[in-house]
Amino acid sequence: MTLYGGLTLNTGSYYGSGYSGGFSGNRVASSTNINRVARDITSGYSSDIEIINNYFKKGKINKALNLYDSLIDDVQTTTGNYGYSLTDSQVSSILNDAYANATGTTLLETTEKTTSSPFVTGLIEGIPIYGLFANGKSNAEVTAKLAGQNTDIKDKIVEGIGAALSNGASYAAAGATIAGIMTGGTLAPVGAAIGGGIGIAVGIIKTIFK
Repeated sequence: MTLYGGLTLNTGSYYGSGYSGGFSGNRVASSTNINRVARDITSGYSSDIEIINNYFKKGKINKALNLYDSLIDDVQTTTGNYGYSLTDSQVSSILNDAYANATGTTLLETTEKTTSSPFVTGLIEGIPIYGLFANGKSNAEVTAKLAGQNTDIKDKIVEGIGAALSNGASYAAAGATIAGIMTGGTLAPVGAAIGGGIGIAVGIIKTIFK
């Protein structure tokens, strides 16, 4: 059976050492079945998987995750044509196996190589100008996303601390400069203190609501 994109499905199913053609509705897929589906997915969606991999390598993490979500939906639909009853975890495993088959590395390994820790991510976000274009996802956020979970509150706090420190330093420098120019240097320390306080607040807010 051939689906969109040229993906050919072997719609038969294995039962022990026997084989039965056609669908049976809600059959439970064995590890052998899942591995076979993963190989088919690798072949049918190799170009999409390569795009996801390239997005990760280029630091375009949000684009990589959006395409991953779209691919999860496609894989869910495709596996339904086999007649198997698959959990969300099994579908994710199939896509992860297909990703490893196509790229030679796992999604988790790719995530670790292309993203930073929560603290470092927070620091980077507070760098003037550069922070606006930097990847805003930490490895903890991406890992949680791929697992279908929420980011651990501890990781968010750590990222918030990094963002607060970085933003605080940037805003303090700006505040000192502005106040120094306006008062001939007299109130530069005051400007630094005010700017630093604002920067810390901005860093924390950015982390909470991003």
